[in-house]
Formats: sequence, structure tokens, C-alpha cells
Amino acid sequence: MWDTLVRPIREHLPLWLMLLPVCSAVLVGFVRLAGAAAVRQTMLVNLLLSVALSVWLVVAYEPLKPATSQEEAALLGPLERFQFRDSFAWVGETRSALVERLNRRGERRVIEVPAQWGPNIRFAVGVDGISVWFVALSVLLVSVGSSLREPLRPNADGRMPMAVISTPSVAWLWLQASLVGTFVALDVVLFVACWMSTLLAIAWLMGSGGDSQRHEVVPRLLKTSWWGGWLVTLGLGGLVLVFGWLRTSPNPAVSSLIFSIPELIAGIGQLTVAGENAFLWGTINVWLFWLLVVGFTWPLGLAPLHRPFVEAFASAPRGVALVLAGALLKIGVYGWLRFVAPVFPDLLHQHSDTFTTLVGLSSLLAAALAFGERDWQRRIALATSSSVGLSLIGVMTQMTEGLTGGLLRVLSHGLTAGLLVWLLPRERVGSLFQAAANDDRCFADEFGGLKKTPDPVTLRRRRLVRFALFAWIGLPGLSGFVAEFVTPFGLFQHEFNAAALSLMTSGLIAWMWVRADREPLDWSRELWTRRDNFVVAALVTLNVALGVAPQFVVNRLLPSLMSALPVQSEHSEVR
Repeated sequence: MWDTLVRPIREHLPLWLMLLPVCSAVLVGFVRLAGAAAVRQTMLVNLLLSVALSVWLVVAYEPLKPATSQEEAALLGPLERFQFRDSFAWVGETRSALVERLNRRGERRVIEVPAQWGPNIRFAVGVDGISVWFVALSVLLVSVGSSLREPLRPNADGRMPMAVISTPSVAWLWLQASLVGTFVALDVVLFVACWMSTLLAIAWLMGSGGDSQRHEVVPRLLKTSWWGGWLVTLGLGGLVLVFGWLRTSPNPAVSSLIFSIPELIAGIGQLTVAGENAFLWGTINVWLFWLLVVGFTWPLGLAPLHRPFVEAFASAPRGVALVLAGALLKIGVYGWLRFVAPVFPDLLHQHSDTFTTLVGLSSLLAAALAFGERDWQRRIALATSSSVGLSLIGVMTQMTEGLTGGLLRVLSHGLTAGLLVWLLPRERVGSLFQAAANDDRCFADEFGGLKKTPDPVTLRRRRLVRFALFAWIGLPGLSGFVAEFVTPFGLFQHEFNAAALSLMTSGLIAWMWVRADREPLDWSRELWTRRDNFVVAALVTLNVALGVAPQFVVNRLLPSLMSALPVQSEHSEVR
């Protein structure tokens, strides 16, 4: 039973997480002829199976699993960092070639050696202690976002065309497969292809369900993200070429170009320690460093370059905005963790003071703009820009405390932002004070603001919104507390200015959310359904679990961070 059914799934969980939405999209194309109910049931099955597989992946990952071979231990360390790996030839293949060799006696012998035909580009997937959490967060938010039903637009005759129902479903499945593929990809080409594919899926969903401004904001978002993606493509392509120049193979038939991300990163670190390779690397690495730094940072939506992201978030359907802020925006932070920090530790350490100060100022600026914003969607978008900046500062410190706090902030923000976006009224909320002032049933609450006389459902939602705001602020026992508590330790050891800016930003965001709690929200035209109960209960539970028991995340995260990043003692001294 185990070998027949369970083992084939367990040993290939990342691959199944990519194939499941693809198969579901094909199935939607067939069942749509049976009606909207069949499409919704297919999406529900995909949602439940995807969440179950992602939970299984997190639980099954073994952070201290020993390496299975001496070659892997020599290249990646004594621990098997990347697990559940699958690799298939994509472009190029390995064949056998016959080569004549002379032995010591002068006799000719024909031996069989492997030869690479074409570039060694493979469909390779797997996860480590870093990517496993990005995968779990992405699957959760896509599942929540796709289940948040937006108002559909019927035809002129009042009927609902089947394409209106099936097309968004296919787009959501495409987004899920691409987003998971971005974080499980272990090949450079696959990583870039999946990242660019997520942008097309987001544009598709925004174009089919966004507001009247979507035709203006979608091109701006795509332009920003595509420019960043092309810079990353150039930088990663340069890494592949440089590694080919540095790497010498005794067998000329073997391809000199390696696209495997683990081998590429570990190999560059080993080959550039000293000698001629170090000199060659020192003349090229600056260009590649800046290509990847700008490419991964540009699409993050940091102030003052936040306008495309904020406008896209405000114009997107609520479910798309949830995924855009909670998962898609974090690809830049993941790129820093996967490529910039492990490949360029010296250059990052050289510029880290400048980087952390600039990103700290950017986060403070975004927090100040959010403080003066009255529209809830734009306020959440600006607070997200500030939170992403604080996560990036933690990565830039190259210290255990900063890295751990940055990753925990990524997870915490995804959970709290998802809960807050889900709880907001489906109708767009603008100036809430003015809306409340026009309502005769409003009265002053204990904070001095105006709120409607609450019915039980409204009172429940109001308390849940307050819970989400407190979790974002970092109330003890909730998800944001651990990140807010751990990150300053790394920042104060790294650079005082960055630590001070981080604390000022956190304080301003907290003040902003306390003020926002005084503003009423109108849920009078909405019903509280069983789906709301299930989603809210899951997000609240995860927020509390991350705040109470963060060690479950840290235990799986730290070995990969210590193996991938140069967390050294000399970087942890107080300066």
C-alpha cells in the first residue's frame, strides 16, 4: 500500500504541486460544458488537494537529513538541503559516446563516456528549508484568493456566459502552477519562465475582473516587473557563462554550461576562493551583482517606486490583490535569498550599510504615506510596501537574527494581509468617515470615532479586523510579534541607522492601524457564509500558531539559511 500509493506521491511532492493545477485546468476545459457547478467543484477539489499536499510537504521535509552521496556532500554540505528532487531533460540530453584511449602498454581501448548534446537545461524541481515556506504560503493564498468570489458581469440579455465562469478558473490554476514553479525551480531557465508566467496570469485575472482603471495600471505593473525580470535573466545568464569559464572538465564532451541552481551557486563559491578564477571572478562579479540587485529589487514596490504596485493592488479584484501582495511581491525577497546573498557575500557585505539605510528610508516613507491615506486598499498596499522593505533589510544583514526575522515577517505579512483583505467589504471602501457621517445610525465609540450600531455579524467582523490589525502590529502571541522581536537584534548588530529606521517604521505603522481601527466598515449588503467561517478560522489559527510556536518554522528554516548564506562570526560583531 505504502510503496504503491503513498511513496510515489511523497517522494515527488513539489512536482505534484505543479502538475495538479495544470491537470485541473485541463479538466475545467472539459467539465465547463456540464455547467458552472462542475467548474466550481473542480476548483474546490484542486484547492483541497493543493492545501493537503503543501501541508504534507512542510511536515515531511527533514531539515537535518544527511546527504545521500559523497558527491552531494562535497558540493552542498553534509546535509541534504534540497529534498524531493525531480529532474527531467528539457533542452539537450545526455548520451553515451565512444572514446579511444591508450593505456600504459600502448594498447588502444574504446570506453564509453557520457556526453552532453545541447545545453543542459532541465525541468528540475525541489525544495529546501527556505522555499518550502514560500510554497506553502503561495498555495494557501492562491486557494483563499480563488475562493473569494467577485461579482460576475452577465451578457446584455442577462445570462451568464460559461466563459465568464471558466476563464478566471483557468487563470487561477495557471497562476498557482506558475507561482509554485517559481519557488520549487532548481533550474535557471525554469525559474525565469515561471516568474514571467505569474505576471501573465496576474494580468489576465486583472484584465478580466479589475475595475475601470485596470487598462492603465496593468501595463505599468507589467512594465516594472518585466524590466526587473529581464535584468535578472541577464544576471543569471551571466552567472551560467562565468561558471562555464571557471569550470574545467577533464572530459571535453561534457557540457561546460550548468543551469542547475544548487550546482551553480555552490560551484561558484568553491571555484573563486583563490587563484586565476578569483581574479576573473573579481573583474565580472560587480556587473552581475548589480544586475541581480536591481532586477530583484525593482519589482518589490518599494517607495518611491511604489506607484505601479499600489495602483495595481487598488484596481485588482480582491482575491488577485491578496495574492499580489502576499505572495507574488515576495519573489524579489526570495531572489535575494536564493541568488544575491549566497553568490555575492563580499559585495553585499561591502554595500550592506548603504543598502539597509536606503531600504529603511523607503520603508519609513511608505509608512508615512500609508498614515495619510484614507482608502483602505491603498493603505494596505503602502503598508505592504513598508513590510516588504523591512523583510529585505533583515536579509541584507547576513546575520542569523536578521535573516530569521525577515523570513518570519514574510510569512506573518502573508497571513495577516490575507485575513485583512478577506474581511474588508467586497464593495470598494473610500472615505469611510464621510460615509459614516451620512448614516443616521452612527454613534461615537470608545476611541472617539464613528461606528454603526452593530449587529452580531458586523460586530464579529469588526473584532476580526481588529485581530488582523493587532497581528500586523505585532501584539505578543500573534504572528507579527516574533518578527518584530527578532529582527532588531540583527539590525542593531549590523547598523544602528537601519535599526532606528526599522523601529520608527514599525511604530508609525502601528499608529496608523490604531487610527484605522476607529473607522467604520459597512458590511450591511453582505452575508456571512460557511466559506467565510472556514477561511477566517484557518487564517486566525495560523496567525496564532506562528506567534505561539514559531520554532516549528525556525527548525526547518535555519539549517538551509546556515548552509546557503555566509553567516560568519566576524559579521556578527557589534560595530
